[in-house]
Order: sequence, then structure tokens, then C-alpha cells
Amino acid sequence: MKNSITDRIDRLRDLMKKERIDVYYIPSDDFHGSEFVSDYFKEREYISGFTGSAGTVIVSMDEAVLYTDGRYFLQAEKELEGSGIKLYRDGNKNVPKVNQYLCEILDDGMTLAFDGRCMTTNKVFQMKSYFLRNNKNIIINGSVDLPGIMWEDRPELPDEKGFVLKEEYAGESLKSKILKIREFMYSKSADIFILTSLDDIAWTLNIRGGDVKCSPLVLSYLIVSMDDICFYCGSGKKEDRKLAGIYDYLVDNGICVKGYFDIYEDLKGFEKEVILADLSKVNYKIYSMIERLQINDVYNPTTILKAVKNDTEIKNMRDAHIKDAVAYIKFLYWFKNRSLNQKITELDLCENMLENRSSMDGFISESFEPIVAYGKHGAIVHYSPDENTNAEIENKSFVLIDTGAHYIEGTTDITRTISCGELTEEEKRNYTLVLKGNLALGNAVFMEGATGASLDMLARKPLWDNYMDYNHGTGHGVGYLLNVHEGPNAIRYKVSSVINTPAFKEGMITSNEPGLYLTDKYGIRTENMILCVNKAENEFGKFLGFETLTLVPFETEAIVLNMLNEEERELINSYHERIYTTLHKYFDGNELKFLESITKRI
Repeated sequence: MKNSITDRIDRLRDLMKKERIDVYYIPSDDFHGSEFVSDYFKEREYISGFTGSAGTVIVSMDEAVLYTDGRYFLQAEKELEGSGIKLYRDGNKNVPKVNQYLCEILDDGMTLAFDGRCMTTNKVFQMKSYFLRNNKNIIINGSVDLPGIMWEDRPELPDEKGFVLKEEYAGESLKSKILKIREFMYSKSADIFILTSLDDIAWTLNIRGGDVKCSPLVLSYLIVSMDDICFYCGSGKKEDRKLAGIYDYLVDNGICVKGYFDIYEDLKGFEKEVILADLSKVNYKIYSMIERLQINDVYNPTTILKAVKNDTEIKNMRDAHIKDAVAYIKFLYWFKNRSLNQKITELDLCENMLENRSSMDGFISESFEPIVAYGKHGAIVHYSPDENTNAEIENKSFVLIDTGAHYIEGTTDITRTISCGELTEEEKRNYTLVLKGNLALGNAVFMEGATGASLDMLARKPLWDNYMDYNHGTGHGVGYLLNVHEGPNAIRYKVSSVINTPAFKEGMITSNEPGLYLTDKYGIRTENMILCVNKAENEFGKFLGFETLTLVPFETEAIVLNMLNEEERELINSYHERIYTTLHKYFDGNELKFLESITKRI
């Protein structure tokens, strides 16, 4: 494998020489800036062998480097071994930022190239601005896909069936959503709105599909004018497998359906239109075809609209979490009652978890690749087992399990750190510190207008008080049968921009997931989904808080009770009582006794 990686980099450099390219840039994105991408778009993985979901490869004639974030440091270190690719741990001290690195290795007159379809416009703008500020005259070539030329056995573009999400699940019609978009366009005096992010398109049209693994999305583009709407997908023909289940629905709603790549030809026909586009989402090739026109860079109005779930979506999401909890507790019953002499591995846990979820009515798929990490693997924040790394579960320490599912009623994401047997005092202490942070955030009451940056310290304080931390955000938004990671709502203390750290609104669903990771020892994370709700209104204003949607007990045998105050004990007890009251009717016999035992008062 490593030899094939070095061979690929050598071949890439040969193509670079032929095309007179000095540095080639390979991001992780598809043509839509998606977090998870289908196999067709995994050029960065093809070139480097690194399988994490986030990262950038930069290849010059002298070296090849991979940038990735703290979730993947340990994973990248292992996967890059022997490849000759240098790991740059993004965010660490003395590690230059990507644009700084590019500026250092590029001299005046040199050419930087990439596939503009896989680069968001703003990312390219930021590159150009950085070069300009540093007095570098760099030639930008955003029209060449070198890995695509090399990749002989490249997977085909996905062609999964799309389906209509009925209004009983979506809670709002396509026409209502389009009306809101056109009202926004009118307020901006715009003629055209270009929408390219797959989750925004799926939400707008009330359609779902399977073109991205673990994300029920349809590979497509959407152009909205005041008179027409054009949807670009597949071949654009009714008989297309992808379109068969949604074609008539779209046409009946006045939407023109065309082929996926036809958008580029149609863009050439625009003459004097005023365009609205979110340049943090729209790819650079699309921008380059309309830059002659007036383009107003706007934050997609659909992003905020879909972040605030309507009453129907909220009801359905509660139902989805009940289903997920039933499946999870069946998994826990199996795991906790296994024979101690039985050999069991991380992949066995993945298989049993999926089996239980698949048995639930309305199950569609997992919402992301399962993270099942025993012992030291738990310190790799986004570790997923495979046949080469699959660890056997011993009768000691923790297994960290971060999994989720898509049901027709919505999306789930839950992490529990589970005792596999004997625990050390350190393990129990650290588990309790993480749990205290989860309880504090889940029980927060705050003024309307507060952001995730205002709340993050609640989750981190027990760890910060002990001079420990975790290298990821505390919470991310969750879509309704869409992306499991959905902006703009988030909980993190590092604020990149106001847009990416909005004030919480009633109806937003966010994760609550503090953690702790000790290299070569273990990892701990406790994650619940929390719904923002109205708590009170008085002369001081409006107070918001959270309702926990996740209904799976904490690992009480890992808790150091004397580290909890009375309020924290009562929070755990009331949560466990709610779990039992909600779920007991779904169990009987030994499973019911098990539910009683794991929800009993501490």
C-alpha cells in the first residue's frame, strides 16, 4: 500500500511537470463542500492513503504534506507511516497554516493548481488574499483534475434512488420553503439564487436519497429565479434510477429537471442577472463562470431555516430517539451479559449495534461510520475499526462507542463510554469529570442571545479545573434526516466568525459531547442530543435551556459518587427515571430487569 502511495505521488509529479504546475492542492471536498463524500470524490484518500474525513494534501516537487485536525492526529500518523508524506498537525504550535505554508513554498510566477469544482470560492479568495498581502504573484489554475486523470479504477458517480420526504415528516411543503427563499431574494433585489450544498437542496425540496454514505442526500444543484426553478441531477431523465422516485413530484411542483452537469452550460447563458450565492459553499468553477455578473455573497437562508426544527420535526425527532434508545439498550443488554470467556471484538460491537437499529421500524441507515474504540483506540478521537485494527475487548477498561442512525423520523448521534470490566481509580475519576461537564451543559439556563461560545466552558470547567482538555468542539448541530453534523449552531469556545457561532434559538438541536483522550491509554466521551427550549419569560427577558433527547443511561459503575454534588446526583437520577418511564413498555423479562438495574437511583 505504501509503495503504491509513493508511486502515485511520483506519477502526480510527472503530470505536474507536463502541465507546468509547481504545487498541486488536493482537498477532501466533493463538488458541494460536503463533510462526508461518496467514493468517487475521495481523491485525497487515493493519493495519500489517509482515510479520515478531514484533511488536505499538498504536493510540490520537493515534498508532500497532509494537514489534518486534532481528531485525526493519531490516525494520520499510523496511516501515513512509510508513505513519505509529512503530517502537519493543524492548530499545533509551530505548524504553519495552510496558506502560510503555500506562501513559503511558492515563489513569484509559480503555479498553484487544483480542481476548482472541489474548492469553495471563499477558500480560493482567502488564498489569493494571503498571497497578495505577502507580495507573492502566484498563478492560480483551478481547472485541472490531475488525480482524476491518474485514477484508472475510479468509482462511478453515485446513482442511488431519491425519495420524497412526506409533509407528515418534513412539517412544511416545498412550495412554502420556496416562497421563503423568494422573499429573501426579493429583499436582496436578486434575480437568481444558486444553491449547491446538498443538505440545503434536500431540505428545500423535501427529498432525500443515498448518494453520500451515511448522509441521505441527492447529488444535485438548484437554481431558483422569481419565475422558475431548475434542479440538476443525474441524467435529468425520468427513467434515471436516481430520479424515478422524485421526478413526477418535482415536475408537479413546477420544477424543471436537467442533467447534473448541465448547470455549467446554463450558467453561460446568464447575462445581466443579479446573483445570490453563498461563496462559502459554491465551488470555484461555478463562480468563475459567473464572476462577470453582479454576485452578492450571502449566507444561505436555508441554513438558518433548517437549523430551527418545526413542531412536526421536533415531535418526530423525539420518536426517533425513543427507537434509538430501545435499540441501544438491547445492545447494552447483549454486551453486559456476554460470557466473559467469549471472544468479542470492536467489529462485533459494530455489527450488533447495527443489527439492533436495523430492526427498528423506519430505520434507513447509520448516520456516520461507527466509532467503536476499545482501550487505547479510544484516544483516537474518530477511530473506526477495520479488519487490520480490530481489537479484542478485554474484561477491563473502557470501550468508547459513538454511533448514530437515520430513521424516517429523524437523525440520532450518541456516545457512551462503557465499562468492560475492572476500572482503575483514574479511569473512574476521569469518567466522572467528563460526565460532570455533560450534566452542567445539559442543565444550562441562559438568556436569549447566548451563543455556543457562551456555554462551552460549562462542559469544560471540570476538566479545566484539573488542567485537562479535549481537542474538539463540545457540540454540533444535527440535521433532520440530513447531515449528522449541521451548522450553524455549535458549542465551542474558539470563535471563527459570528456567522458560524449564532445565537441559540428554540428548536435548534445540538450535541453535548465533552470528552478526554489519553494517548495509548483510553478515551472518554459522553454525548447527548439536546433541544433548545423556552424556559421562562419575565421582566428580565427570555430564558432558554435544553431538553435532552437521548434516552440511554450513563455508566453508573464508572462514577465516583463523592465527586458529585447533590444537584448532579439528582440530575442523573431524574434522567434515568425519565428513561425508565419512557422505555419500560418496550421491554419484558430479563431485558426489563436489565433496564431497571441500569436506571436505578444512585
